[in-house]
Amino acid sequence: MAGAPTQETDPRDVFLAKVVGGRSFAEVGGLWGTVNERISVAHRLGAGSLTMIDAAPAGDLGWTAFEERMRKFGVPVVTCMSSDVIRLAEAPDPPLFDVVHCSGVLYHVPEPLRLLLALKRLTREHLVLTSVVARSEYPHAAGLLRVPEAACLFLPALEGAEKEAVGGHWKGLVGDGAVGLTKENRTWRVEDFGPWWWLPTPQALRALCQSAGFHLVEEGEFWEGNAWTLLLSARPTVP
Repeated sequence: MAGAPTQETDPRDVFLAKVVGGRSFAEVGGLWGTVNERISVAHRLGAGSLTMIDAAPAGDLGWTAFEERMRKFGVPVVTCMSSDVIRLAEAPDPPLFDVVHCSGVLYHVPEPLRLLLALKRLTREHLVLTSVVARSEYPHAAGLLRVPEAACLFLPALEGAEKEAVGGHWKGLVGDGAVGLTKENRTWRVEDFGPWWWLPTPQALRALCQSAGFHLVEEGEFWEGNAWTLLLSARPTVP
């Protein structure tokens, strides 16, 4: 991946290093692709306990690959929870974790604010959140598509030159991997978390998190500005 960060420069790892030592840690939605998980990173950084939460059903090959990876890296016991995080958080007495990490999930969710409220219910201290983001402008054959700083692009609504501009940009980054944007998605169903539903700007992403009750501590971009990571506090920060 062009512009992929190293462990020393990846804002996800940099932010985790600041908050996870000695803390209970949970990762939400980390099974996809296996190698992008942050359980092993949190273990290396001294997390007190480790939990993986993912909607993949028990027995799914993703869980098998994850468990094999944990053995490979010598990671001790990891609590594995097969659950939709929104359903888990909205149930009575949801589990609480000092530090929660969630990367590559928000833009797959039809209701991103509901996801953030769910993450807030699970987080005692800090959330490290990463999402792909919209750029301020996209060149295309008919000119230049400019995106307002406060916008969230709702991808099911993109058509014509707008879809060509945004889709063309992402085609060069992920090929056909962005279902609904670089690959046709004929039916948009609210229970389907496979497609890309949203592209928030960084400003909109910050505002979504603040609306859910989080407080911004720090932020950083990577993947040549196509992804954004926020270190968020569940409690007001001291100036």
